[in-house]
Amino acid sequence: MRANPIYKREVKASSRSMRLPVILMVFNGILAVAALLNMYSVLYRVWTTAEIQYSGFLEMYVLVTAVEFALLLFIMPAIAAGSISGERERQTLELLLATQTTSRQIIRGKLMVSLSNMLLILIASFPVVALVFVYGGITWKDLSVLLCCFAVTALLAAGIGLFCSALFKRTILAASASYGGLILLIGGTYAINQFALSISTMRWNSYMNQIGSVASQASSGGFLYFMLLNPVVTFYSIIRRQTGTDAAPGAVTQWFGYHETGFLTEHWVAASMAAQLLTAVVLMAAAVKLIDPAAKKNRGSRGNKKTRK
Repeated sequence: MRANPIYKREVKASSRSMRLPVILMVFNGILAVAALLNMYSVLYRVWTTAEIQYSGFLEMYVLVTAVEFALLLFIMPAIAAGSISGERERQTLELLLATQTTSRQIIRGKLMVSLSNMLLILIASFPVVALVFVYGGITWKDLSVLLCCFAVTALLAAGIGLFCSALFKRTILAASASYGGLILLIGGTYAINQFALSISTMRWNSYMNQIGSVASQASSGGFLYFMLLNPVVTFYSIIRRQTGTDAAPGAVTQWFGYHETGFLTEHWVAASMAAQLLTAVVLMAAAVKLIDPAAKKNRGSRGNKKTRK
C-alpha cells in the first residue's frame, strides 16, 4: 500500500525537531514522580506501622493512570489543533490542495501523525505503569482495556482538534476552541444531567412531598445517555471496576437518580467507547468538508445565488 504523503512528510519533520522528545521527557517525568512519591508513602507507612497494605499499590495504579489520562487530555488537542491551521499560517494548505493529495488524505495523514505521537508517548510510559505488576492486583486484561480507553480518548480529542483546526485559521484560536470543546463535552454533559435531576427532584417534591419517594424516583431521564460521550466517566468506570470499588455493570446510572437497567447500562463502557469513536469519525468527516475546495465552491455558489435573489 502506498504510504500517506502527509504522514511521511510530518514524520520526517518531527524527527528533526526537539518537540516530541521534550514532550516525552516531561510526560514520563511527571508519571515517574507521581509513582515514586506514592511508593515512598506506602513504604513510609510500612516503616512507621510495620503493616503492609497492598491497597496502597492499587492507589499507585489509580494515581499514575489518572495522571496519564489527564496529560492525554491536555496534550492531544494541542498536537492536533495546529495541524490544518498551521498549514494555513505557513500558506501551504492551498499548495497541498493544488496537488493530487485530496482533503481526505490530508486529514488522515494529520490524524495518523497525532495518533502515532500519542502511541509513542503511551508506549514510553509502560515501565512506570507496569510497576503495579510487581505487587499484583492488576492483570494484562485490565491494562488492555485501559489502553483501549486511552486510544479512544486520544481519537476523540484528535477529532475535536482537527475539526477546530479546519474551522479556524489561527492556531491559537483552534487550540482554544479545542480545549473549550473538550471542557464543554466533559463538564457540559455532567451539568445537563445535574440540572435535569434537580428539576425532576423539584417536581417529585411538589407532587409527592416525601423525601423517600423523591430519592427513589427522581432521575435525569434520557439526558443520562449524553454521558456516553464523556471520556472522564468512561475512564472512571473502568478504574472503579478494576479496583473492585464499583463492580456493578450499571452502577454509573445511579449517579443521577433512578434509572432502569438495559443493554446500554449493562454494557456502559463498550457503548461509551463506540459513541466516542462515532463522534470522532463525524468530526473528522466535517473537517474534510471544511477544507475540501469543491465544498467551498458549492457553499460560495449558494451564497451568490442567495445574494442575487
